[in-house]
Amino acid sequence: MDIDLLLNKGKTIGLEGLEVYMVETELLNLTISSDKVREVSSSKTFSIGVRGYIGKRVAGVTINDENLRVDAAFEKLSSLIKTSVEDPNWAGFPPPRKGFINASCRDNRIIHTDYVETLKMIKDLMEIMKDEAIREGAERAIVAEGMTRLGVQKIATVNSEGVHVRDECTVCYTFMVLKTVTGKGESDKSFWIVNRRFDIAELESLGRDAARLSLMFGGARKIENGEYDLILMPQAAVGIIASTLIPAFSALNILEGRSPLSGKLESKVFAEEVRISDNPELPLEIGSRRFDDEGMPTSSKVLIKDGVLKQVLHNYYTSSRMKLENAGNGFKRNPSSPTTPYPTNFFVHPGEVKLEDLQREVKKALIVYETIGQWMSNPFNGDVKATITHALLVENGEVKGPVKGVLVTGNIYEWLGNKLNGLGSETFASEGIVAPGVWIEKVKVATE
Repeated sequence: MDIDLLLNKGKTIGLEGLEVYMVETELLNLTISSDKVREVSSSKTFSIGVRGYIGKRVAGVTINDENLRVDAAFEKLSSLIKTSVEDPNWAGFPPPRKGFINASCRDNRIIHTDYVETLKMIKDLMEIMKDEAIREGAERAIVAEGMTRLGVQKIATVNSEGVHVRDECTVCYTFMVLKTVTGKGESDKSFWIVNRRFDIAELESLGRDAARLSLMFGGARKIENGEYDLILMPQAAVGIIASTLIPAFSALNILEGRSPLSGKLESKVFAEEVRISDNPELPLEIGSRRFDDEGMPTSSKVLIKDGVLKQVLHNYYTSSRMKLENAGNGFKRNPSSPTTPYPTNFFVHPGEVKLEDLQREVKKALIVYETIGQWMSNPFNGDVKATITHALLVENGEVKGPVKGVLVTGNIYEWLGNKLNGLGSETFASEGIVAPGVWIEKVKVATE
């Protein structure tokens, strides 16, 4: 569909401004269950989000595979605009800007792969995981479930102010659950990673780690309620940071009083060793993009330096409202929605501490490898709530065994503030978040 024709259509119905956002996705899907690849399929979808405004009234509609009636979509758009509530802060759509970076977002291994080659590599990966588990002492091992999605996305944003940008990026999502049986019983461990590359060596490394870790959690037991140090491994830290911290950096949440960072610019909000940046230039991570969904150039930004809040994230709406030039972080939940400020790649910089050193130093701690339920945390005040599914109890530097069914609560600003005892030297990157291991003192723990 010709995007420029849609822009002209907006003029014919009397819109003062129009934005067209298009995303076309081709995916190769592999679904795994009970040690077999059960399904291999491909799909191709496209959606077009059209947003327009008259005065201070703005609305949007979606044109997708199931709704190709352009005239009907624009009639609906016109009706929605006329009945919408005026936004006194509406500043229109952004004009073109210069300064696009050369972000690496395309992996030719994905663009040129075929399902036969991919199927073989995934089957080999499953065998590597099982072989590693048997070699480490498992009696039996099975890949219980999993999924791999390889895709190519074509993204375009055009508006009536003259923005006209296009790009093509790849995406890779892989998820696996390995179950093992030993004399201690049955246990499992999963791994997942979302980025823009199909790096089979990286997946094999994650698979081997999952196999070794699975054997560590057989016979897991509950522990006494109380306070324990937490050593969040990087994978666990990524999930908690995504749920509790990222929304606080949205300038929209700050303007509307939904962020603990409101009024904190140039103030110390974390421990001095905490450094956080927004970096769209990390090679082949999921947030690596030349432009955001409004067509504004992305750029690297220092958000936290030495524990001090230096910047927050803006889309065009918030930067106009605050009379700033800082934009490039406007992203959509769906093609016709307004953008909201969101990071490209949210990078919590590592420290210098190694896990082996932490383990020797702690008196009573849980080394946490995986959690669930962290999405029930409250990003508007930083309160953390998560259930630990995979952890090791350590006392006086000695691993006492695996634990399960442990609920942890606390506050992310305390965890990265006065309770922070160290940041690990190794990081994990997935879903546009990069995080190191985190050592937190005296966290409340309760068995479920």
